Amino acid sequence: MKFLHAADLHLDSPLRTQAARDSAMGESLRAASRRVLARLVDAAVSEGVDAVLFAGDTFDSDVADVASRAALATELSRLARAGIPAVLIQGNHDALLDLDRYGPVSDALTVLTPDAPTFRVGEASVHGMGFTATHMAESLLPRYPRPDPGRWNIGLMHTSLDGAPGHDPYAPCALADLVGHGFDYWALGHIHKRAVHEAEGSLVVMPGIPQGRSIRETEGGSATLVEIDLQGVRARELPLELLRFARVPVDFAGVADQGGRDARLRAALEAVAEGDVMIAARLDATGSPTELGDPRMLEAQAREAADAVAGVFVDRVRPRPAARALGADAADDLAKLMRADAATPGFHDEVQAQLEELRAALPAEIRDVLGENRLDELIEAGVETMALRLGTGRTDQ
Repeated sequence: MKFLHAADLHLDSPLRTQAARDSAMGESLRAASRRVLARLVDAAVSEGVDAVLFAGDTFDSDVADVASRAALATELSRLARAGIPAVLIQGNHDALLDLDRYGPVSDALTVLTPDAPTFRVGEASVHGMGFTATHMAESLLPRYPRPDPGRWNIGLMHTSLDGAPGHDPYAPCALADLVGHGFDYWALGHIHKRAVHEAEGSLVVMPGIPQGRSIRETEGGSATLVEIDLQGVRARELPLELLRFARVPVDFAGVADQGGRDARLRAALEAVAEGDVMIAARLDATGSPTELGDPRMLEAQAREAADAVAGVFVDRVRPRPAARALGADAADDLAKLMRADAATPGFHDEVQAQLEELRAALPAEIRDVLGENRLDELIEAGVETMALRLGTGRTDQ
């Protein structure tokens, strides 16, 4: 039997990148998550799978937009015409979403719940249950059915496992406990980085996010094709992403003029070009202030260089001057440039997204320290700190 396992589609979540504001990219990326869903269904039909498994966070929120709901209904209809059922559990992002708000989504879709945790297709039983609250602190595993005798058993679960950097413990579950439950395959979701664990004849897979949404999600971009037969369980990564985020180092040591900078930029961008996948590159430019030149000119040159490399776009350019003391005038000039950069909408969007992640990790009683109303104050404090470091040559303040 064959299954296609995906998780964390976050259907109505926008891509957070300045590259998406580029006229050549903007329109195609506004609906990136929905286009990736279509690619997923294309793969399911071409591979002739027995079912598609959605392991939570299909939507990004509990109030999904109408366009995303319509996209899911359309793609499920394509699966229905191909005779392929879809099995879904809800994750922490879409735990409270009413999928049937506008009527039943599709005859092809089965949503597993604590009251109806099993779906049987062919010789396989798919067991699972989704989140019923946005944060579930206890493991769901004790509530899962035991394996169906004489059948292939697949577990569908949204979980942080034993924990991962940057993730709160959502429905935590030890890997050893999953393996010991007796299922042949565990189709997981929640962590946006792909991981595969194999032990005692059981395969446990976190497929990763099918489409990264910002420079913080440089891994993933895929779903997993699962095959089960008498030889065991096998899993193969299937790329789906339209756009990949990449951090690209560019060393300008020894560069004396704009022509030299252009050559370094073009070489770095050509090195990350993928052909069939667009690349949004965050350039980390290192060198002395003289070698880097004016940051505005450097970014303009980077965007011009990207125009000559098919499929590569510049997200941002981050100058990283060599750590040494600057004169007061130079430090003031750089501080002015940083303030100008900090005033752009793209910078504000990125900082706000990072603040939301930090706020979520703080106790409720002190979250206001990082409140949105303090964003400008926090940015200014950061600029002043960096100006002080540049002026003294210290990097440990």
